[in-house]
Amino acid sequence: MPFVTTDDGAEIHYLDTGGKGPALLLVHGYFLDATQWQPQLDSLTPDYRVIAIDTRGHGETRDPGTEFDYARLAADLWTVADTLHLDQVVLGGLFHGGIVALWAALQSPTRVRGLILIGTRADAYNPAEYAAYKSIILKQWVLGDQPLETVSRPIAAQMIGGDPETHRAPWLAKWHAADRRRLEQATHALLERKGIEDRIHDLTAPTLLLHGSHDVVYTEELMQKLARQLGGPTHLETIDAPEATHAVTWTHPHLTDPLIRSFLDTL
Repeated sequence: MPFVTTDDGAEIHYLDTGGKGPALLLVHGYFLDATQWQPQLDSLTPDYRVIAIDTRGHGETRDPGTEFDYARLAADLWTVADTLHLDQVVLGGLFHGGIVALWAALQSPTRVRGLILIGTRADAYNPAEYAAYKSIILKQWVLGDQPLETVSRPIAAQMIGGDPETHRAPWLAKWHAADRRRLEQATHALLERKGIEDRIHDLTAPTLLLHGSHDVVYTEELMQKLARQLGGPTHLETIDAPEATHAVTWTHPHLTDPLIRSFLDTL
């Protein structure tokens, strides 16, 4: 498996289709990993080179277990790009991964040809959201002692959606077999992150925004708000289909990938 070592000793795992096509760097959602992008790794090649990374605390990436923030995660993304000698890239991500993509774009805007943002945001949690997510993610999931199934199945239904056997079961199996405490630093980074909504107007790269019609958190209204905060041309698409909740590129690639390909072809 390919890894890139960062300046602080983390080993960032990534998947890479290779090839000479324009590069697309994808970052998974929270609780997920690089394999979330397998449909796009399959469908966008050989026309595009698709690289999907595991962020710290997720997948096969190995990190020192020390604190980190989204600036660090964005720097990890550029470390992978630099190691692969990629100058110009398109950045994409789902929720957590979209936040990483936005931070990375702010760090090196001239290297970003475009952005693909799926069910994500640029602002920090408000007090009510902070309290709710701290209870569910940190206290119940990461640090909790009760069976994980009590929280994992409801979260899978909303966060992943799709078919229970085809789309949710593989992630539930991964979650139940993993060390739930491993997510502690990633959870702190998520909860304590700084809002960048007042900075992303400086990002002028074309942006495709996607969300599922049944995503009760990242609604069309919230995605329109994000689009208005960006400084470049934006295009928002709603994936309107049964069980299209949050991870729509995983559950509905037959609908998302033609949109992604059309967007990439215009860059």
